[in-house]
Amino acid sequence: MSPFLCIYGHICLDQILSLPNLPEPNTSINITEIKKYYGGTGANQAAVAAALGVPTALCAYVGNDFPADFREFLAAKGVDLHDVETMAEYETPTVLIVSDQQQNQIAYVYQGPMGDMDKFPVKTARAQEAEFVHLGTGSPQYYLKVLQALDGKRTALDPAQEIHHVWNAEKFQEALPYTDIFFCNENELKTALKYTNKKSAEELLDAVKIIVNTQGAAGSVIYTEEETMTIPATATKVIDPTGAGDAFRGGFYAGLYRKKSMAEAAACGNAAASFILQANGAVSNIPSWEAVEKKSAEILSLMKK
Repeated sequence: MSPFLCIYGHICLDQILSLPNLPEPNTSINITEIKKYYGGTGANQAAVAAALGVPTALCAYVGNDFPADFREFLAAKGVDLHDVETMAEYETPTVLIVSDQQQNQIAYVYQGPMGDMDKFPVKTARAQEAEFVHLGTGSPQYYLKVLQALDGKRTALDPAQEIHHVWNAEKFQEALPYTDIFFCNENELKTALKYTNKKSAEELLDAVKIIVNTQGAAGSVIYTEEETMTIPATATKVIDPTGAGDAFRGGFYAGLYRKKSMAEAAACGNAAASFILQANGAVSNIPSWEAVEKKSAEILSLMKK
C-alpha cells in the first residue's frame, strides 16, 4: 500500500532526569527520578498519524542500539519503516533532559547519524509514492536535495526548534519555493520572518502557500492567500506538554487524509494534541480517530459562537 504521508525526522531515545537543583560545575548531585520514553519528532508524528488511520511512512537514520521494542511499537501503530536505516557505526539519537524543582532545564542532544545525514545517499523511495511529504528536524542540506528530487510533490517544511540554529536565512529561502506548507510555532515564525526580511505571516505568503502556526493554549492559526483562520484549542488538564506539537501534526494529516478542509484539519490537530497533553510522554496517550473527530467537532462549534 502506498503511503499517503511520508515523514522525515528524528527517532530519539529520550531520558528525563529530575534533580533537586542544577549542580554547579565540578560537583555532583543525586538524581531523584529517571524516566525513559520513545521520542523524536519523526517518530512521534508518524506514530500519531498512523494510529489515526493515515498510511504513513517514516524516513530516518538510527544507530546500532535502536531498541527492538521501539521498532515494534512503531510497526504496531502502522508506521511503514522501509526507509528507516540502521547505521552500524553510530548510536541512536538521544536526548537527555535534566530538570530541577524550579523548572530550570538543560537538554543534552546526541544527533547520532542524523547529524551526518547530509553525507548519506538521499532516500526518496516512499516519498515518491506519497501524496504529502513532511520534512521535520534534520539536515537542511539533505532536505534541500529531497525537495529538489520531489519537485512538484505536495511538501511541508517543519524544522521546529532547529530553524533557529541548524537552518539559516540562505538555506531557508532556498527551501521555500519547493514548499507548500510551513509549520511553525510563534517563535519559529519570528525566525522565519527574520530570514526572509518579512514583517508578518501574511507577507510570508509571498513565498509559501500555507502557514500553519501553532500557538499552544491559544490554538492554531492557518494563513492562506484567501483568508486567516483561528482555530481554538480545547480546554484540558496539562500533565506533560511533550509531543503536543507532534500530535497536532499527526491529527492535522489525519484530517487531510479524510478530505477535510484546512480549518477542520487544524481542529483535528488541536484535538489530537489535547489527548497527548493529559499523560507523560509524547506517545503515551494516542487517541482513536473517533475520539479526535468528536473533539474536533466540539472545537469547530466554538468557532461558530
